[in-house]
Amino acid sequence: MLQLYKRSRPNYWHAIRNNPLAPHLLPTWLVVLATILVVSASFSVQQHPLGPVTVMLSTSLCMWAMLLAREYFVAEQFKSLYQRHAIASQPLLQRDSYLRYAHFLQMLEQKAVSAAQAGEIAAFAKISENPPKSLNLTQNAMFVAIITFLATIAAEKAKLTELWAFGKGNLVILLTFAVLLVLWFGLMVVRDHLHYKERIIRYLEWASHDLPKP
Repeated sequence: MLQLYKRSRPNYWHAIRNNPLAPHLLPTWLVVLATILVVSASFSVQQHPLGPVTVMLSTSLCMWAMLLAREYFVAEQFKSLYQRHAIASQPLLQRDSYLRYAHFLQMLEQKAVSAAQAGEIAAFAKISENPPKSLNLTQNAMFVAIITFLATIAAEKAKLTELWAFGKGNLVILLTFAVLLVLWFGLMVVRDHLHYKERIIRYLEWASHDLPKP
């Protein structure tokens, strides 16, 4: 099942390489161009009082536009699966998961896996490993208080550095924003990897209802 799950990831890059000038890719290329312009302009407005705010707002708008353009591309590229499983009616941020399930279900059908078999595999997978240990530090009041205190000290310390003193504070803010974006994308990738077993079990449970029953 793990191999089927890995193969169920939609190959977006393959579709782009095969037909980079497809009409449904036009919004994506326009957003990429706008993002390049925003990054280029960020170096010339960093000394302006509203420069960092403008750049961060423009970057956020570009990210949102990229999300919508990507969704349009995916919906057109996999139109048959979108229509069969009504993926467009699902919440925007969850459509990737439903599309991957649609591919996963297709592979199960090709392997002639029955609904009963999918249910049995899901039930066995649930008891095959020990439950993960929960370590949610964000719910610990002491931990949150310490992090808040350290963040305040770090901000005051940054203001005393030579980089900030020489009028480069805006540059520091922009770099911090860029680092946060990279960390956010990194955490998304790590989260998907850590929870792949739970996702496979959920897909199998869905498949036990969607696959044909004897």
